[in-house]
Amino acid sequence: MAQSVWHPAPYLPPDLLQQLPLPCVLLDKTLVTKDEQLTPLGVGVYWAIVSFIFCTLVYKLSRYYTPLYFPGYRDMSVHDQRDWDTRLGNILYSAYIVYFAIKLVAVDTYFWIPGRDPIWKRTSVDSYAVLGVSLGFFAQEMVVTVKYWMGGSAMVLHHVGSLISVTCALWTGDGHCLTLWMLSTECTTPFIAFRFLLDKAGLKTHPLYVINGLTIVASWSVARIATFPPFFVTVWRNRDTIKLMSPLSIFLVMVFPAVLALLNVWWYTKIVKGAIKVLTPKKKPPAKKE
Repeated sequence: MAQSVWHPAPYLPPDLLQQLPLPCVLLDKTLVTKDEQLTPLGVGVYWAIVSFIFCTLVYKLSRYYTPLYFPGYRDMSVHDQRDWDTRLGNILYSAYIVYFAIKLVAVDTYFWIPGRDPIWKRTSVDSYAVLGVSLGFFAQEMVVTVKYWMGGSAMVLHHVGSLISVTCALWTGDGHCLTLWMLSTECTTPFIAFRFLLDKAGLKTHPLYVINGLTIVASWSVARIATFPPFFVTVWRNRDTIKLMSPLSIFLVMVFPAVLALLNVWWYTKIVKGAIKVLTPKKKPPAKKE
């Protein structure tokens, strides 16, 4: 159950919601009540729209402000320019989601205190808002990823699974805790983004590039490898009440984290191989005999 039933409409002009047919209902789900209050789901949908607009603006405006501080942007291919344009949004979102995911899942006790509601069905207005921001981000990111095929099939699979999982959690109210837990793995994103930026800025030989690579290995080891065993243990310990979720939610909990774990291990092997290659001293060619 959500900790709060109704929530004021934040940052909206006065009387704007009066223009809607109240109550505002979508597929039998109430988003706005007769007295112009957002339901928890309405809060999530509101922040999804805000997030999508914000991420789109950051992406679209990048092609105008990036050349002001990095002239080399104009010399990139169109594909690399669009990839660069996504990076600031990636960094901002990852900082946001990691902070709130850790706060809601690890710091706050709401999801873990003994009570009548099983972990699968515990929600709060905050968790709806955070999932809404995530939905807006992944929706915008998905459009660019598919259009320019960034990261190949593996990245598209990652984004499709993330988008479906976040949408399902937001709409059904199922598995907010575990969805936020998985989203906390985005803490590796800023380091991956900075690596791309350093590469395109021609700084592959700079010490920062090596430090960045080591940071990626360390953060990936913790966030995208070590995080999964306790996650699967939590799922197993709460298996008796998993039937309370919708069939799609059950399918996603049973399948997508396992697929994501395999993708993370596959990417991890490539990252470690790259780090070993960088750190291994290059053999000097044998001196030529005179």
